[in-house]
Amino acid sequence: MERTSLWFLVLLSFSGTLSQTSMDGKVFVFPKESDTAYALLKPTLEEPLQRFTVCLSFFTDLTRQFSLFSASSRQHDNEILLFRHPAEFHVCVGGQCLAYKVPSLAERISSLHWETACVTWESATGIVQLWLGGQPLPRKGVAKGYRVKTDLVVMLGQDQDSYGGSLEAGQSFVGEMADVYMWDSVLPPEQLRQFQKDRIPTPLVDWAALKFEIKGYVVTEPTSY
Repeated sequence: MERTSLWFLVLLSFSGTLSQTSMDGKVFVFPKESDTAYALLKPTLEEPLQRFTVCLSFFTDLTRQFSLFSASSRQHDNEILLFRHPAEFHVCVGGQCLAYKVPSLAERISSLHWETACVTWESATGIVQLWLGGQPLPRKGVAKGYRVKTDLVVMLGQDQDSYGGSLEAGQSFVGEMADVYMWDSVLPPEQLRQFQKDRIPTPLVDWAALKFEIKGYVVTEPTSY
């Protein structure tokens, strides 16, 4: 099939209206490994992004790799990606990726708890900063001068290897996810250290008024934390 035809089918399959719901006090539960289950988001971008912040919280006992936030465009399957490897976090922008060394997933099993991850990026400098549990990791740089495309398809819990598809069960998230936000700005350190949602400008992706569609076996449940 020609690539333009594939893009048309992807757009057609994601062209429906997403429901808007407040997810305050709720979580997405991804109950089992799958290549079909995810939460679909479609942020409305009026122009390409020159900067962004993405934040979310998750709870899992996985010791293998998994995807948390995958945003693809027609140009790049890894337009924005937050991906956990056994001993690294990977952050991608515009198809270019960085790796951050972190404690291994196996080491976390003895003290399971909810974790918060935030990533910021600025086009003018290419500077990426990854925050885990309110603590910053060393700044790195990628995709300087790039602009994130507007035709984003965002999946929670899966890694897109093509625009809106090519999912792998071995990269799927199994566990719980909450407090997913995305802004078209780089939030200052004081807001990332203590994530206070009510004091932050209106986001592009807003957990308190989330536009989403469930695909496959994903369940919304009351929070247990």
